[in-house]
Amino acid sequence: MEEYDLYRFTHPDGSSKDWAIRRNADGRITTRWGRTGPTLPQVGTRHQDKTALENAKRRKGYIHVGKVLIDDHGRIQSFGNDVQDEPAPSQPAARKEALYWRIKIGGSATREQLLEWGKAVTGAANRLGTAFGLDCSERANFEPGAIAHWRIPGTGASGAGQIGLDQGVIPLLILMTMKRLAPDDVSVSLATEDGVEIGTDLRKEIQVLEGFGTDLESVRPMAEALGLLPPRINLAEAIQTNQDCWF
Repeated sequence: MEEYDLYRFTHPDGSSKDWAIRRNADGRITTRWGRTGPTLPQVGTRHQDKTALENAKRRKGYIHVGKVLIDDHGRIQSFGNDVQDEPAPSQPAARKEALYWRIKIGGSATREQLLEWGKAVTGAANRLGTAFGLDCSERANFEPGAIAHWRIPGTGASGAGQIGLDQGVIPLLILMTMKRLAPDDVSVSLATEDGVEIGTDLRKEIQVLEGFGTDLESVRPMAEALGLLPPRINLAEAIQTNQDCWF
């Protein structure tokens, strides 16, 4: 039996898959993966940085479950208890505190389209940062894997993950901006725990905002900076600054 760090990714429908990693005595890394259950049948060993691999999985939405023991046949045993097919009792509660995203880049999306998309999203995020004095670490709180690791068009590159409600509402707003600006043959899906799709009209997502402990009026300035809501016209200011106003 060898000791591994076990990570779990939970899909919107409640199913999940596991990924385990350990550093061997020779410096190589061994990983195992498969559907959540008593065994992880798939295995691979290679030279790579363990921390970098773990961080990549976290960006995709994997959650660290803990340390487990795994034998040569992939059978999992926790320290003192066998790992069961069903998630631990705390797992469903944890899933309710997250939203899920998926980005699919189709084969017909050109490199130019993807670059323009990236520029548009970055420009919106920069406007948000400038307007509210956010530093780089706050703006980089969410890193969708498909955008951070664009591949050659035609490969059908995609990425998926989840964002916790404790991360604040900014990651949600950035995702909605990405969805609004996505070019043809690129889909950005956002969903709640129950699989309900989230659109780009904030006025129809009041319950989602409530899940982040906020409301439409509170996020309006940020949404306007990102282009998710049209700027609200201040009639009094407009009249004072322009004597030729007609209504």
